[in-house]
Amino acid sequence: MRVLLLFFDGWGLGANDPATNPFLMVPMPTLRELFDGKMPTNDNGSFNSARATLVPTDATLGVPGLPQSATGQTTIFTGVNAPRAIGEHLGPYPNVALREILASKSIFQRLAAAHHSTAFANAYPPIFFERLARNKARRSATAYAANAGGARYRDIDDLRAGRAVSVFVTNKLWREHGADVPEISARQAGHNLARVANEHAFTVFEYFLTDSAGHKGRPDYTAFVLKEVDELLRGVLEEINLDDSLVIATSDHGNIEEMRAKGHTLNPVPTLLVGAGRDKIAPRVQSLADIAPAIEDVLTESR
Repeated sequence: MRVLLLFFDGWGLGANDPATNPFLMVPMPTLRELFDGKMPTNDNGSFNSARATLVPTDATLGVPGLPQSATGQTTIFTGVNAPRAIGEHLGPYPNVALREILASKSIFQRLAAAHHSTAFANAYPPIFFERLARNKARRSATAYAANAGGARYRDIDDLRAGRAVSVFVTNKLWREHGADVPEISARQAGHNLARVANEHAFTVFEYFLTDSAGHKGRPDYTAFVLKEVDELLRGVLEEINLDDSLVIATSDHGNIEEMRAKGHTLNPVPTLLVGAGRDKIAPRVQSLADIAPAIEDVLTESR
């Protein structure tokens, strides 16, 4: 049994209104095929088809205010209600208190201790490692969680060899900055990501352009990002073996689904489940705090 968790920053479930919800306007054939031609919204509730399950997932976690990235990601990757633990929603980067939670409660750490292989599939440029050596690198809570469990940060050699995927999925931005890496399609990036996942019990890929698009509020950029997400997902599903693998896509808070405001929302986020074990995970997920424990249990039970 293997789990690939696709973390898309700032993706909530929007209203059933194409005037405000870009998911209803932008062509996303992969998502629509998973749900028999429909697009899940905040008005639908849970959604189940022959191929996939979607569970609306609470990101507010019982704490007043708008959900934020650092606390949301910490919750996803530890199972600890991080905003409750520190008394507020916090982002974008984890503070000392959140880093302490990530260092001791990371799902990567617990799975590694149980002898499950783990991978953090994102590729980082050389400048990141230079800053990391000087303790100057800014890292997301997701990156801290991976590091706490010994999952290495992948580099330009991994990206060049197809053993990692850039958050700038096609590598175009890397090439524009002079990096000697191939430009690939988002679909090919999905294939590469699936191959990484095929070699590990638990693999994570982090994508933050969804949140960036929500903050920018530009319809053209939002459309570009959503199409890229859809093609990436298509590539993953084409390459991964769904008979013994579960693909999970989820988020830390809403943003991109609401075009009327350039900021985070109170909307639930999707937890999308495709493949083996989705029927075991879906009933257990109500909030972000339920995701990590459910993944650990399904991997333990599969042994």
